[in-house]
Amino acid sequence: MKGMCPISFNQVNERAVQINAALAIFSIILFFCTSYKWIILVLAIDFFIRGFLNPSYSFYSAISKIILRILKIKPLMVNAGPKIFAAKIGFIFCCMTGIFYLLDFQKINLIVGSIFVFFAALEAIFRFCMACRIYPLIYKIKDNQFIKKV
Repeated sequence: MKGMCPISFNQVNERAVQINAALAIFSIILFFCTSYKWIILVLAIDFFIRGFLNPSYSFYSAISKIILRILKIKPLMVNAGPKIFAAKIGFIFCCMTGIFYLLDFQKINLIVGSIFVFFAALEAIFRFCMACRIYPLIYKIKDNQFIKKV
């Protein structure tokens, strides 16, 4: 995603995004393996803030920045647009996980949570963002539909 993204001309530190993904994995594991079920709400709110509001108000991003500062890791700046889209997808996954938990659909809940952990792990470990790969395709489809309407 080296080129500028149609929804954002901002940049974001990829290293912070990786730590955010690791924190999300930790939160989902906490959700599934402990009685701290409220953590899914905290994670959903954080994804909502990053995806729909202002990432600078994100609790997880603040933790990531502190970790980066302590470890003195140099920033790797990337386009923020696809990462914002990924945060929106993360919010949807958190909502689905929470709803399936409340409806007592444990198998579906575990499947959705596992998919979420898998994609977050790809980001955290390999810097591979699936939502970032999907984003340009969705944006092209959206643009083509707009052009056809005009």
